[in-house]
Amino acid sequence: MTVANRPHHAFTPPSSAAADTSPTSALHSERLESLANGLAVLRVFAEGTPTLTAQEAALRLGLTRAAARRLLITLQLEGYLCNEGTEYRVTPKVMDLGFAYYAAMSLPQLAHGTLQALGEQVTEACSLGVWDEGHVVIVARHEPARMLRVNVDIGRRLPASAHSMGRVLLAAQPVAAQQAHLRAHPPRAFTRETVTDTAQLLQIFHQVGQQGWCLLTGELAEGFCGISVPIHGASGKTLAALSITMVQGRHSAHDIQSRFLPPLQAAAQQLEALIAGRERFHGFTF
Repeated sequence: MTVANRPHHAFTPPSSAAADTSPTSALHSERLESLANGLAVLRVFAEGTPTLTAQEAALRLGLTRAAARRLLITLQLEGYLCNEGTEYRVTPKVMDLGFAYYAAMSLPQLAHGTLQALGEQVTEACSLGVWDEGHVVIVARHEPARMLRVNVDIGRRLPASAHSMGRVLLAAQPVAAQQAHLRAHPPRAFTRETVTDTAQLLQIFHQVGQQGWCLLTGELAEGFCGISVPIHGASGKTLAALSITMVQGRHSAHDIQSRFLPPLQAAAQQLEALIAGRERFHGFTF
């Protein structure tokens, strides 16, 4: 049996300190090496490798050729790989593994059609964002085809106090929580227009909460503006924010409000109706 070259790891002598009893250490003791190696094989394919032989898998993972071959055969028997001679490639079934994650994200799934319809109606970029540890995170987005695009990808984390969706989400929180957020995430000037004064921001959050929408121009990026509204669950709790983002150009604040707010609010109502139905019959998880 030929053993492939293993990656070199420096030896660390055992510590004289007491044994690690942390939760992470306990989890590692339950780790299944074979499962971890099988997932590592799939990650190799995910990096853009079209095919793998047993020898190549062994070299990539630091395993023996026999161990790598068993992993490939097991994944083949489970339907995740197929082989052509000595070469293995992924099958469409691997998409099931990724879909397990997306299937749990009911809100982005429900929002897909609404975002697409809204984006085509207003011919501007539309996004759905949620609150996460003091930031607004983009979880769904539709951007009509155009020459000039707003480069914001799904998963992008944006500063809450300087984004229209972030201000909508902050407006739904108690004043004490807003103050705590501004202490933990001191406002930063991204442009000359960015509001950084704490008292002024708290007043803005109050106003946004009262009117039910937020318009922000040139505070996060010069020349761009956005208008956002909250998305509520059946209980009235704010779950997310829906926004339209555009190049400011000749648009005045009044133009943006009169042109984009009505379709944005209509889209939010459609999405809230879908969420209410989901909560009523199936429960809701994000």
